[in-house]
Amino acid sequence: MPFPNRPEKHDAEPLVTPEKHTEYRQSQTEGDVAEPPEAVVICYSSGLMDYLTESYEGEVVDHYYGELFLFADTDYEVGVLGHFGIGAPTTAMLMDELVADGVEAFLSIGFAGCLDDDIEMSEFIVCEKAIRDEGVSHHYVESEKYAHASEALTDHTTEELRARDQSYHVGPSWTTDAIYQETKAEIEAYADEGVLTVEMEAAAVFAVADHRGVDAASMFVVSDYLGLSDWDPKFHLTAEDMRLLGDTAKEILASYVD
Repeated sequence: MPFPNRPEKHDAEPLVTPEKHTEYRQSQTEGDVAEPPEAVVICYSSGLMDYLTESYEGEVVDHYYGELFLFADTDYEVGVLGHFGIGAPTTAMLMDELVADGVEAFLSIGFAGCLDDDIEMSEFIVCEKAIRDEGVSHHYVESEKYAHASEALTDHTTEELRARDQSYHVGPSWTTDAIYQETKAEIEAYADEGVLTVEMEAAAVFAVADHRGVDAASMFVVSDYLGLSDWDPKFHLTAEDMRLLGDTAKEILASYVD
């Protein structure tokens, strides 16, 4: 069976489009519709989203699913999108809508399980490409093993991290929809290939950005370690790392659109 079921869909016209949804949403909104930012941090952690919205001045754009918060100190050109949950499908839907409204760059940030014991929790991981072991990306671009981050934004991200003397690694990630079906055989095979992390969104983020002609990059901090004989969860130790990740992502996008 091919995937998606009708692979010719990539050359077909969708019935429902983000532009049509924007028109409908605006028709149901009282008053002026807020101007979208140029760039958006995609945030999957509710705790990190709360930290960012409580730590910075700004304004909420309330006509998206979840919450879009625009940072005042970026002249409202950079926002953070959060409180919408986790996973590729909702992320892709919101990216589509934001691109239709004018957003041109996305930096996806969050936790990731780590397949390399040599990576410390305090170090950032910049994802240059992601294995497409989820469903969403295959509906946007033709199926192949990897979806790739945007070169320009990824290069800018690593340049900014070097300038800040932030320790980081660059490498591939494994994007999957099924966190409780990550088998030992898969972990061993991907670790042997040099895959650094496993998470749920990067491949879809990159594929949507590629399809829509916008920039997208991704950064993670380690939340747990996946070995062949054991799982070592560290979520309870990530608060400080996540806050630094959020602050850094905001500043990276601010300098990128400046």
